[in-house]
Amino acid sequence: PFPPPQGNLSSLCPLGLRTQLPQCLPRMLRSLLSAQGVNPQMITVFIDGYYEEPMDVVELFGLSGIQHTPISIKNARVSQHYKASLTATFNLFPDAKFAVVLEEDLDISVDFFSFLSQSIHLLEEDESLYCISAWNDQGYEHTAEDPSLLYRVETMPGLGWVLRKSLYKDELEPKWPTPEKLWDWDMWMRMPEQRKGRECIIPDISRSYHFGIVGLNMNGYFHEAYFKKHKFNTVPNVQLKNVESLRKDAYETEIHRLLGEAEVLDHSKNPCEDSFVPDTEGKVYVMFIRMEQEADFTTWTQLAKCLHIWDLDVRGNHKGLWRLFRKKNHFLVVGVPASPYSSKKPSSVTPIYMEPPAKEEGAVAVPAVAAAEQT
Repeated sequence: PFPPPQGNLSSLCPLGLRTQLPQCLPRMLRSLLSAQGVNPQMITVFIDGYYEEPMDVVELFGLSGIQHTPISIKNARVSQHYKASLTATFNLFPDAKFAVVLEEDLDISVDFFSFLSQSIHLLEEDESLYCISAWNDQGYEHTAEDPSLLYRVETMPGLGWVLRKSLYKDELEPKWPTPEKLWDWDMWMRMPEQRKGRECIIPDISRSYHFGIVGLNMNGYFHEAYFKKHKFNTVPNVQLKNVESLRKDAYETEIHRLLGEAEVLDHSKNPCEDSFVPDTEGKVYVMFIRMEQEADFTTWTQLAKCLHIWDLDVRGNHKGLWRLFRKKNHFLVVGVPASPYSSKKPSSVTPIYMEPPAKEEGAVAVPAVAAAEQT
């Protein structure tokens, strides 16, 4: 049995909702207040600026709202809004160990609080973790399958996430970007200087859905291309499986188990083609791609493009390994030789290399097997 939806969250996790888009707020709050185990007394809506409409909406839903004076412009204004909201959250709830951060243009799954209740103890006990996020950057309708499955990733997804109070107060708050720096707060949090090698826990199927198409870094085309087809969990009472295997050392054991079970795909075929993965279900497959060093994502980026998943920067990886689903099969991608899991590659297999597109308009990525075996 797993903890009740609110369970160990009621005294540990205030929820801060920051808003700059009042037109999105009613939909978001309806979604949030429909989630199993929600505690309205733990929710505070932070409004960037003194506007009547969003505060009226907050009061209509019976929630607490706080308005503050906007600081700076563009990206920096958003960044300062986040800082002010986080600082205020921990001031309002001084005994809280964590804060849940949401935005006004998100739908929240019915099991959002259950998802957190079952996993949040890991964030307290495992110092190698940076956050827990409800969002899987690579979790699209065609690449996510199991609502009970969790991953560790080296990136910080955001879009419904939890951080430790100690992380914010001891590390992030003192060096948060100042108002004159026009930086994106989330990109800053993803920098190695902040993350320090720590990872985030994410679900295979996201517990949040980004419905907003208007914003500082959002438009209709961008949303259509990268967000609209994200898979969103609608199953209530999901019991997460193997939660303890998400601890740092246990996760390595789990990855090696998966790789030992995985069937190596035919590397002479085009990985972009549907036929690259057999017409099976419930199997584990692995492919190896060329990745000369830790920051060499050339082939991965081209693979992500042809699979129609997030390809604008590198997300969802763990030590040069990506996990997703293809045709309802667990699909592993290992970067060779950069990944420590490269040793799992059979000597007869040549890592797949995909060339970046040529500069000419209309050019497409061309998958190719490396010219020759390494000697």
